[in-house]
Amino acid sequence: MIGVDFGGTGIKAGIVEDGRVVRSVSTPTPRGAAPEVVLDTIARTVLELDPAPRSVGVAIPGEVDPTGRCWGLPNVPGFKGVQLGKGLSDRLRCPVAVENDATTAALGEYLYGHGTRYPSFLMITLGTGIGGGLVIGGQLYPGSNGFAGEIGHINIDPSPEAPQCGCGKAGCMETYAGTAALLRKYAELGGQATEIREIADAARRGEAAGAQTFEMMGEALGRGLATIQNVLDLNALIFSGGISSSFDLIEPSLRTALRRHSFAEPPAEVPLVVSELGPTAGVVGAAHLTEI
Repeated sequence: MIGVDFGGTGIKAGIVEDGRVVRSVSTPTPRGAAPEVVLDTIARTVLELDPAPRSVGVAIPGEVDPTGRCWGLPNVPGFKGVQLGKGLSDRLRCPVAVENDATTAALGEYLYGHGTRYPSFLMITLGTGIGGGLVIGGQLYPGSNGFAGEIGHINIDPSPEAPQCGCGKAGCMETYAGTAALLRKYAELGGQATEIREIADAARRGEAAGAQTFEMMGEALGRGLATIQNVLDLNALIFSGGISSSFDLIEPSLRTALRRHSFAEPPAEVPLVVSELGPTAGVVGAAHLTEI
C-alpha cells in the first residue's frame, strides 16, 4: 500500500504495512510550478518506491470532490479545477484516490492511533496552514462537498485590520496560527527566525518573544476550537503536523482560550492530545484511501 502526503513545501511517499511506514522517499514541492510539473514530481516520487504500483492514495492541502477534482489549494496556487485523481492515475497507470490532508490524517489516526480510544474527534494539522479532519461516531466525515473540518478558515478577527489569508479572506484562524503568522509575530516582537523550531528553541530558553508567539497561536486555536466544541462536543482534539512538536508551548494558552469561549465546562475540558502516528499520519491514512 502506498500513501502520499503532498504539502505546501514537501511531498512524502511511503509504503505502509500494518499502520507503519516501512519505506519512504521525499522531495520538495516545486515552488511556483504549474500543476502539471507538480503532478509529474508526485508521480516520480511514487515510482521511486514502486515502478508498478497497484493503487495509490494522495493527501492534499485542500479539497477535492468525489471525482478527484481539486477545489483549490490555498497555499499551492494554480490547482483550482485540476483533475488531480485522473492526472496522477494516468501517470502511474493505477487507481488513485485523493483526499484532504487533514481528513486523511484523521483516517490514519482512527485506524492506528488515538481513534482506537476516542470514537469522535477532530484532527487538527498544524503547519503551513491549519487543517482539520473529522471523525464522528467512528465514521470519517469529509462533508457533502469535502469541506468538513476546515477550521483554519474560521474567522476569529472581523476587524478591518485583520491579516489576509491565502484563501482570499481576512482574519482566518490560519492567519494567527499558521507558519507565516508565527514568523510574522516573532519578527514583530524583535526576533529573527526562518523556521518554527528556532522560535520554539527561543521560547524554551525563556525568551519573551518566543513565548508570546506561541501564546498568540494557542489563543487563536482556542477561540476557533471552542466554536467546534460548542457544536459537536467531541471526545478529543488531536494535533498533528510539524508544529505539533511544540505543543507543550501552545497548550496552556489554548486551554485558557477554550475555557473562556466554550459554552460550558465539560466541552472546554476535552482531552488535547498529540497524534500517536506523528508525522506519518498523512501517509498512513493516504495508503488506506482506496479502501474506503
